[in-house]
Amino acid sequence: MSGIAATLRPAFDNEEERAVFLDALEESLRPLMRVVFRYGVTYQELLEVMRALYIYSLRDRVEEHEQSPTASRLALMAGITKGEVQELFERRAIKAQLRAQANRRLDQLSLLLAKWHDDPQFSTPYGAPLDLSLEKGDSFKLFDELLLASGTELSRDEAIEALLLNKCAEIHSASFIRCVSRSYFPKGKDLSRVARLARLGKALNSTYVHNLFRGADDPSYFEASLISDFALSTHGRNSVLRQVRDDGQEFINGFDRWISSKRTEFEKSDGERFGVTAFFFHQEEESADIAYVHRLVTEGRSEFSTGA
Repeated sequence: MSGIAATLRPAFDNEEERAVFLDALEESLRPLMRVVFRYGVTYQELLEVMRALYIYSLRDRVEEHEQSPTASRLALMAGITKGEVQELFERRAIKAQLRAQANRRLDQLSLLLAKWHDDPQFSTPYGAPLDLSLEKGDSFKLFDELLLASGTELSRDEAIEALLLNKCAEIHSASFIRCVSRSYFPKGKDLSRVARLARLGKALNSTYVHNLFRGADDPSYFEASLISDFALSTHGRNSVLRQVRDDGQEFINGFDRWISSKRTEFEKSDGERFGVTAFFFHQEEESADIAYVHRLVTEGRSEFSTGA
C-alpha cells in the first residue's frame, strides 16, 4: 500500500464497522438539519462544508504521519485541485477568527460570573454574589471593579447588556446590578449562542471518539446517560426537566467551585483544558424513515427500487 493510501485508510478494514459508523454519522447530524433549514443553508452549501471538513481533517492526519501537508499533496489525496485546497484554508482562517471571537466572549462572561460568586471581594462568606453598584460615590462594591478583576475585554455596557439579555443579572433601583444565575447560556441573536452549539457538539463527539480509540495507557473519559423506560406525559417531561435543572445546576456549580479551588495544584502553563457538560434530550423515534420508504414503495415510486 502506498504512503498516501496508508494515510487515508488503515491496513485493517472492517466494512461492517465502517457501515455502522456511516449510519451513526448520519444520525448524529440529523438533529442539526433543523438548524440547516432554519438558516436557509442549501444542499450545495452543506456539501461544501463536508468537503472542507474532509480536507482540514486530512491535513491533520497527514501531519500525524509526519508528512508535509502541502496543498499539492492534499489535492492529490482528495482528488481536487491545488487552488481549491488553498481557497478552503483561506476561508477557514477567516471563520476561525470569527469563531474565536465568539468563544472568547462566552468564556469571558462565564469567568466574570464565576468571579462574582467565588471571589470573596464580590460574594458573601456563603458564596452568594453581592449586589454591585453601577455608580461611584458610595460604600458598595462596584460592577466596574468586578470587570477589572475578571480580566474581560468586554466594555461595561457590553457586559451588562449580555448579562441582562441572558437573564444572568437584573438591575435594581436603577443603580445596582444583581446576579441571578451563575451560568451563562446565550439567548436571542447573540453569535456566541451559535458558537456554543459547535463547542458542545464537538466536545460530545470528541469524548466518544477518545473512548472508542483510546490506548491501553489512556484514561477513559466519563460518559453516562439514561433514557426513561416508559413514555412521559407533558407533565412528566416538565417535572423531569425541573429536577434536572435543580440537581444538574447544583452539580455543575459545585464542580466549578471545586476546580477553581484546585487551581494552584492543577494548573500548568503548557497543559490542556478539559470540561464537563450535562444536558437533557428528547429520544426521537426511529421508525419514521422506514414508514416513509414503505409508503413510497407501495405507491410504486421507482427511485426506491433496487434497480434504480
